[in-house]
Amino acid sequence: MIMFSRPLAFIFAALALTPFSKAQTPAPAPNTLHAGAPSLSSPVEAARDKIQAAVKCMNQNPPDQDGALSDLTQAIQLKPDSAFAYLLRGSLYTQKKNFPAAEADFSAAYKVDPNNVVIKFNLSELKFMQKKYDEARTGFFPLEKDSDMGDFALYKVFLCDLFGGHEALAKQELDAINKKGDDASYYFGNAAWDLYNKNTDDARQWLVSASHIYDMKKFSTYGESLNYLGYLPLPPPKDPSAAQ
Repeated sequence: MIMFSRPLAFIFAALALTPFSKAQTPAPAPNTLHAGAPSLSSPVEAARDKIQAAVKCMNQNPPDQDGALSDLTQAIQLKPDSAFAYLLRGSLYTQKKNFPAAEADFSAAYKVDPNNVVIKFNLSELKFMQKKYDEARTGFFPLEKDSDMGDFALYKVFLCDLFGGHEALAKQELDAINKKGDDASYYFGNAAWDLYNKNTDDARQWLVSASHIYDMKKFSTYGESLNYLGYLPLPPPKDPSAAQ
């Protein structure tokens, strides 16, 4: 999943694993203007207001994607170096499956903030979503060293190898994950392996165990790739007790 999480649906808002820099979204300045007075806000403040308006559009039920896109485009026009605006607009384009536009926005965000792991992740995730697994792996692999995202990146590298035709390498990676055996990649990696090999009942047990250990946000974060690939939701079990 692109690194903003649900209630923005595929927009991965409220960053699932790594918080975006608070410097990107400054707190509103006190309004010292009298009602009805002309706005004297700077372009930076106006851009911030447009970003906040976009977030409100995205949090509507149903989300107003077109309104959010309009607000974010205006924010970028006002402040062309806003990595956060590019990141949000890129995730909206991702949701619309407009991958070229999403990649352009994530690349623009990367130019502004090249050390941001969320932006790096999103660029790789776009490749994953287009089944360009070898390219995606190249981007995910360095993120294994990140203190916040390392285990998730490890899991994504494994998925790239598993679904990218490198099954032997994926098996070695899963063996290494199993030796450690205490991260979310352990449960979801084994579930992915079983689903890939059509062992649905075994995969179900891994996922049931994970659901008892991790909160819904983390479960959704790791499960999103399996959902995107069509493996989730699982079909009902033949034995109802298997779903417990």
